[in-house]
Amino acid sequence: MAHNAATYSEGEDVAQLQREVSPLLVDGGGQWNLSASGKGLERQIQFKTFKRTWEFMDAVASKSAKERHHPEWSNIYNKVFIRWTTHSPSGLSSKDVRMAQFCNDQANTLGSLETSREVKLDELIKPLVEP
Repeated sequence: MAHNAATYSEGEDVAQLQREVSPLLVDGGGQWNLSASGKGLERQIQFKTFKRTWEFMDAVASKSAKERHHPEWSNIYNKVFIRWTTHSPSGLSSKDVRMAQFCNDQANTLGSLETSREVKLDELIKPLVEP
């Protein structure tokens, strides 16, 4: 999805946020995609083991509590799908960008594996809901 399709939260410095978002996006060399609505950043992160995956999720959960900003996410074994979006005011915010950057740092620290294809939340949880 194109960078200019983002919908930013009311009250944000849009020009500054665009500068911060751009390098995070796949189009800018990063590993994040805009959500379908343009109101969030999403990414799949994969680790070698479930234990590493859980360490990542624990670190993100702790930081989320401190920042009072929590992700939409799901986990299957060694994969985490994570989406950062702001619900009030609705849209992409500086909180989402900070938390995406934190996730990148933690993923690098914990040795995430390279993932080359875009995965959506529905695709990740599909095996859980099908018989």
